Amino acid sequence: ASIMEGCPYINGSPQNTFVPGCVELAIQSNVFIGGDDFKSGQTKFKSVLTDFLVQAGIKPTAIVSYNHLGNNDGKNLSAPSQFRSKEISKSNVVDDVVASNEILYAPNEHPDHVVVIKYVPTVGDSKRAMDEYTSEIFMGGTN
Repeated sequence: ASIMEGCPYINGSPQNTFVPGCVELAIQSNVFIGGDDFKSGQTKFKSVLTDFLVQAGIKPTAIVSYNHLGNNDGKNLSAPSQFRSKEISKSNVVDDVVASNEILYAPNEHPDHVVVIKYVPTVGDSKRAMDEYTSEIFMGGTN
């Protein structure tokens, strides 16, 4: 839509949205397109969202992250030692946030945090990620 309006388009997601038709349209329209990843990432988003929830008094009790990677990242992370390193770095952001709130979390209490990374060759250079959050809310409810 931005190309058709003559506006530059910068792709910030890790998914490659520049299919051949999009590139051809940009060339024909003399419109600049660029970018393939803002490197904002799932871990960055997770740290911001977890901080927001905790500061709002919503207590995350479980965070499950699913990742499908098709390039060398996925292949390398299929090795247990490489995966463990990534799992630790992704877990640390959650642990730091919950440790800062002694009202919601008792000492050494933290949400269940599971990171699933699968190598899926057909995904190619695209990275697919999804986080699932479960939280305690008002009067013992969960969402």
